[in-house]
Amino acid sequence: MYAGCVAGAIQQSEYLQLIKNNGFTDITVQKSKPIAIPGDILSRYLSQEEISAFEQSGTGIYSITVFAVKPAVQKAACCGPNCCS
Repeated sequence: MYAGCVAGAIQQSEYLQLIKNNGFTDITVQKSKPIAIPGDILSRYLSQEEISAFEQSGTGIYSITVFAVKPAVQKAACCGPNCCS
């Protein structure tokens, strides 16, 4: 479960930019929940010094809930009979 979450993780700013690039507006982060990685998992990959530095850095993995609006796409004006089918 952790591998799937972490492997697909990207920076929040990059994620919000992707949403914007796809035509959404009024983008707001409604919730931000830190994902705690248990110490026994961290200790498999990091030294105790690295774990302490990570915990004190203020960085981490977060699950966010985003609200955004995608404006309706306007259709081109019809040019005559059977052109807009």
